[in-house]
Amino acid sequence: MKKNIVDFETEYLIIGSGIAGYNALKEIINSKPNSKVTMITADKYYPYDRPPLSKDYLKGKMQMEELFFEPEEFYKRENLKIILNIPVNKINTKDKVIEINGDYIKFKKALIATGGRPRKLNLPGENMDKVFYLRTLGDCNNIKDAIKNASTATIIGGGFIGVEVASSLITLGVKTTIIEALPYIWSSFVDEKISRFMQQYLENNGITFILNDSGKEIINKGNKRVLVTNSGKNIESDIILIAVGIVPNTEIAQQSGIEVSNGILVNEYLETNQKDIYAAGDVANILDPVSKKRKRIEHWNNAEYTGKLAAKNMMDENQKYNFISSVWSDIFDLHIESAGETREYDEYIIRGKLELQKPSFSIIYVKGGLIKGYLAINRKSVELLALNKLILNNVDVSKKQKEIEDLTFNLNKLL
Repeated sequence: MKKNIVDFETEYLIIGSGIAGYNALKEIINSKPNSKVTMITADKYYPYDRPPLSKDYLKGKMQMEELFFEPEEFYKRENLKIILNIPVNKINTKDKVIEINGDYIKFKKALIATGGRPRKLNLPGENMDKVFYLRTLGDCNNIKDAIKNASTATIIGGGFIGVEVASSLITLGVKTTIIEALPYIWSSFVDEKISRFMQQYLENNGITFILNDSGKEIINKGNKRVLVTNSGKNIESDIILIAVGIVPNTEIAQQSGIEVSNGILVNEYLETNQKDIYAAGDVANILDPVSKKRKRIEHWNNAEYTGKLAAKNMMDENQKYNFISSVWSDIFDLHIESAGETREYDEYIIRGKLELQKPSFSIIYVKGGLIKGYLAINRKSVELLALNKLILNNVDVSKKQKEIEDLTFNLNKLL
């Protein structure tokens, strides 16, 4: 650092403009409207919503301007500085200073909300055109341009993003095949029985699946791209999307002496091992109150919650993390929500029926007599809110299976 030179001072520094960063910004502005806040992001756009990128925006049902949380005028205020399209590489945690483009910005408290980037497979040929990863608005715009002249697509990865994009492409008339390396889809949070049910539903709606296989290389064939799989298949299509998860953007923490292990480690107040430096969103590794395990949670509502919570604690409110994170998705006519622990259980209770025509059910996972998590398809919010309360309050539901299965029974009576 240049001795005794500071180009700009701010009270609150937010690094990253995703869901967590935006919600932190709003929380501070709403609570302390006259405080000096600076947001720096590697993205070239003002904060926008990401879930529509694989769904309504990709399908053309949403216009680009509808993605943005606020109009550009919102950010034009004297006490707020937004710096776009510039990454932050390192924080001087001792002096509380960062350097960007030769300028030094001093802060009182900072939030790292850098999210993640697509996990790369580094397949031979993946850097050619018509081969995509999807994370940013820019990525989505490139895909939208490519599918204008596409009739076929191949997606590597059968997770939520892969399936969401596949359903969007099918809706647009693009024949789509998903390649999944594991024996069944969504294996990280559903068992094989539920996975097979979901796969059948998706196949009935036009998605083709190839399981137990993965990409080996991508070959250029004129205007087509050929995915060569490890089993020897040659799958030809107009475009290829690789969707195999994300990697947390922890480099700034690693360069700054901030503790990292599968994300940036934070305490129950979302503070890192460096005083006055916080982390939130996909990049934060948090002690989950339900599983009692440390985890990184890549869900929209967790990013929203942790962004707000980090901001509150940066403003000295000292509130602890206490949240059941849920993941949600909209695929064809399914609204899917899942929360809590869905893999470690003694038994599960089905509330509703697994029917391929107009499915509506909840799979409720129980361990030691306690509800630990659920997967819900097309269920009303009142039921999900009750399940969340049952999980948070560790309510014993032993010998209550018949009541839980009964669709006329109000789950709130178990509280």
